[in-house]
Amino acid sequence: MTQQGPLHWLDGEGWIILSGGGQWQRGETDIVDAQILSVANLDRPMVVIVSDGDQTEAEGLLEHYMLLGGPTGEAFALKDMTRQQFQDPGIVSLIAEAGILYIGGGQPLNLVQALWNTPLLRQIVHSFSTFQGLMVVGDGEGAAALGTWFTNPQNRQQLNPGLNFLHNIIAIPHFTSTEETLDIREALKARPGHLALGIPNGMALALGPQGQVESWGTGQITAIVHTNGEAES
Repeated sequence: MTQQGPLHWLDGEGWIILSGGGQWQRGETDIVDAQILSVANLDRPMVVIVSDGDQTEAEGLLEHYMLLGGPTGEAFALKDMTRQQFQDPGIVSLIAEAGILYIGGGQPLNLVQALWNTPLLRQIVHSFSTFQGLMVVGDGEGAAALGTWFTNPQNRQQLNPGLNFLHNIIAIPHFTSTEETLDIREALKARPGHLALGIPNGMALALGPQGQVESWGTGQITAIVHTNGEAES
């Protein structure tokens, strides 16, 4: 694990991007998306996986990045796929060539269940860890899925196991208010030593291969920790 202060993430040659989300159709993610493309390997294709929405929406997201100067690639809507397809050599080979993997949508549990213990997930980790330098972008609840645990979008006190690209981190996308902080504090009581990161729309936390820790976009990322039986922000 790479460490900077309280942040621990998977060792690798790629970047991990935790984006709070926002509507790309309205330009709410343009600043973050441009930053993503500024550090990504644009000579390699992009793969988009969304946990909700249809194939047209997934392809629209890929086209959005292409219009910003990003590479061509492939897009997939999770609802149109089976778990067996995540073991298909064709999809695995796409990741083996990709420079950017975008994981998004509003259903983190579906993402984790679909990817968990599959050849595709093993290839993602391998491609990120080696000189291929795959960038892993988690957008919205896709960012939540990359943590050790993630909260239910409808109930921030409920925790589920994530993909563990980040150690002892709980990412909270679309973060807006102190009301959410109260729910997160309750969740942290069961996970002392964990750090929750409230990331608003239009913001991203970027973790680089040389230990870089950068915040992109406008706004502020809120850190919430559990110490001495109390949660603090």
